[in-house]
Amino acid sequence: MVSQEWQVLIDEKRAQREASIPSQWKIPKRVADKVSPTASVSAFQLLEETDILTKEQREITEVHDATFLLERLATGKVSSQAVTTAFCKRAAVAQQLTNCLTEIFFDEALARARFLDDYLERNGKPMGPFHGLPISIKDMFMIKEQFATLGYVSYLTKPKADENSFVIDILLEGGAVLYCKTTVPQGLFIMEGYSQVFGQTMNPHNLSLGPGGSSSGEGALVSFRGSILGLGSDIGGSIRAPSLCNGVFGMKLSSDRLPYAKQQELFPKGWPSIVCSLGPLAHSARDLSLFCKSVLQAQPWRRDSTAYALPWRELPSKPKLRIGVWSDDPSFPVHPPVSRILASATAKLRDAGHELIMISDAPSLANAVMTACRSFALDTEQAPIKPLRDANEDLHPALEETIAQTFPEGHVPDLSEVWAVNATKEDIREEWAQVWWGNDLDVLICPGSRSTSVPHGKYGPPAWTLIWNLLDFPASVVPYLKADKELDNQPAEDFDPLVAHGAPGSIQIVGWRFQDEEVLQATEIISQALHSQPPTPLKPMLNKL
Repeated sequence: MVSQEWQVLIDEKRAQREASIPSQWKIPKRVADKVSPTASVSAFQLLEETDILTKEQREITEVHDATFLLERLATGKVSSQAVTTAFCKRAAVAQQLTNCLTEIFFDEALARARFLDDYLERNGKPMGPFHGLPISIKDMFMIKEQFATLGYVSYLTKPKADENSFVIDILLEGGAVLYCKTTVPQGLFIMEGYSQVFGQTMNPHNLSLGPGGSSSGEGALVSFRGSILGLGSDIGGSIRAPSLCNGVFGMKLSSDRLPYAKQQELFPKGWPSIVCSLGPLAHSARDLSLFCKSVLQAQPWRRDSTAYALPWRELPSKPKLRIGVWSDDPSFPVHPPVSRILASATAKLRDAGHELIMISDAPSLANAVMTACRSFALDTEQAPIKPLRDANEDLHPALEETIAQTFPEGHVPDLSEVWAVNATKEDIREEWAQVWWGNDLDVLICPGSRSTSVPHGKYGPPAWTLIWNLLDFPASVVPYLKADKELDNQPAEDFDPLVAHGAPGSIQIVGWRFQDEEVLQATEIISQALHSQPPTPLKPMLNKL
């Protein structure tokens, strides 16, 4: 337990967040009483028991993707004020049903939306590629005049940000509307949704299941459609795990393609381990491309010296792909729904005319995970853990286990260990080069996790995502099918088909280092083949707004 002094700050923070939701947007008590991390109920079902959103606001938030909506915003067919109001309302409901928000600034967002509507009317053109679109932000990014506590109790004493992260400046200059920040787990070091400051974030598909991490709130909010487009970060699966758990699209780019600088203090300068990457969570593959293209076309390296000067590349069309399929690994065997869903995706892609190559000689996943842990252990200061100790926080059991595995007691790495870790990483990348180029692959598809979403605290090692952080390969997640208790009833360790039933399924798409554009292109191609139809357009009613 934290001290009474810290508990007062936690209570004040939660009260401030609660007060930020307008009273007319509060869900009825009869609905709120059903919300619990142990309740096997869907937030979407609970939404049907409320009347906070109008029919028009349900239309705006539910039946389109960001690309289509931006076309309407740019031409004035729908106002930013109408769209922002709809998503603020829905985010307010999402918070009450899934506990996914940290900072709420709806009033500022609505003022910004009115400004952008006036700008369009005065100038006859949009401000930029994100004109009028509400975008949600993971808590670790700095937004001027907003807090960034990262769920650390000891960070509750930090002041509001006095400047924006570089990527936030790019979004605002592009016309975006920022309206909320989203939860992260304790230490940002586990695939869970819990912090001592904000409590437990829940999966909107089933409140008793976890939302993944560390972009936990983004995954839950985007999935519930309280956000049309969200910004996350990924150092071991922190975009892809929430995407696969919550059934949304997600993309981790190669490190330092998007500008990382000026975030809340967490990783110190000179961090010796795996580099964190940024990326979007969205409702369509083309929204992932839109986000990444728009940010890269703003030339982020001109303001962030850590960003690579790699401009966005337009690729020629590629109707048929050569796709490697890595389906399982003996060290981290996948559960029945994951195996079935990947097999279904493989068959569907083959039927669509793509060439599928089964990878039977993949390098050891266990070796990659062990090397990644050795890489994190190079941080002798244990930077993500230090703020927890500053406030004497009780650690989440999953975090205790991760710390024990990552930072062995008594082990103090020296310079030779840095060389050894980097040498092993290079060896693993060379092993994959033999597989990749030996089979002339465009991309690889594989599981994003050994399971679909699992009960809170049960995610385990993020092996199937962590490997690509170690190698710095770009990777995306495409939602596809769901766990099914009738189809997935084979026995497997730590798997209960009744618990998993209805959880979103997915596949992971991986590309070679810095082939981010190729992964985004393949994600669009593969998504279309799997879903066999383009994103649903707006219904006619939206044109009347």
